[in-house]
Amino acid sequence: MMIAKGNEMTELKKLLSRFYNEVNKEIYGFGVNQLKISIEDNIIHFLVKHQRIVALKALELRHASTKLAVDHALHSEFKLRFLEKVEAETDLKVVSILRDYDPSTEWASTLAILE
Repeated sequence: MMIAKGNEMTELKKLLSRFYNEVNKEIYGFGVNQLKISIEDNIIHFLVKHQRIVALKALELRHASTKLAVDHALHSEFKLRFLEKVEAETDLKVVSILRDYDPSTEWASTLAILE
């Protein structure tokens, strides 16, 4: 897999940023607050500041297991939709997407591992 250089790299990052925000809006109803993308070899790293879903915060205290299950389902759906969008609209082949979110700081890290 050949990763772009220079101007092409900038355009790829803009495109990936747009995809990330589109999928985030589809699932959560809003875009992200901050997004930084770095690309090295076959790994794309997204470092993202997300808004917290108020409904999930409301579940934390008395319904922690439900909140965890919903969180997991939403992360899984995000990863699937994001992978599909990237592969459908670019020539990139995604092997895996790994994602984690820290609700206390609202920072998320997403890795897209390319073929």
